[in-house]
Amino acid sequence: MKRIFAALLCAGLMAVSFAGCGYKDALDSQQTAQSTEDQAEETTAPLAEAADFEDNYDGLCSYFAKLGYIATKDGEIDNDKVTKMDASLVGAKEGKKFTATNNGKAVTIELYEYDLNNLNYTAKSVIDSVKKDGSFVILDLPAVTAYLSDNGKYMMIYTDNSIDKKNPDENSDSYKHREQVIESFKEFHK
Repeated sequence: MKRIFAALLCAGLMAVSFAGCGYKDALDSQQTAQSTEDQAEETTAPLAEAADFEDNYDGLCSYFAKLGYIATKDGEIDNDKVTKMDASLVGAKEGKKFTATNNGKAVTIELYEYDLNNLNYTAKSVIDSVKKDGSFVILDLPAVTAYLSDNGKYMMIYTDNSIDKKNPDENSDSYKHREQVIESFKEFHK
């Protein structure tokens, strides 16, 4: 009789244990479904139009903030994630570096504005190098990959170390995100 009672007790404990696991799995499935719904809402949210922003440096930064490419806080650019750059090193009149994340991975976006009517030697050489090679060199440092906007007024440096520079996985979310950022950047007031 004791063996039967022990067997029934073990079977009952196993049933409760499995029921608990089933509940956890159901809860996890519900959270995953909610996360998927949230992501679907994000991708269907209306995107910003470049024409809604002024064709100046602040307009470009606000446009990137609205698109979610740079960090915001309470609807404004998060200044804790912004570094003012010495734009004169690349011949630009203004420049900032924005730190952000994409799929949990660190990304930096540097944006610069040029005065096309007043380009100094440094600006001309950087712009010419980016047009020709897609990169430039300053201060004997390794070449920096950069992009020019179609109107030639802005330059962007996009850094995501999760993308293999020599053999990028074009199907990765990081690669697709970078390409989307570049496309939005190039088309800003072209």
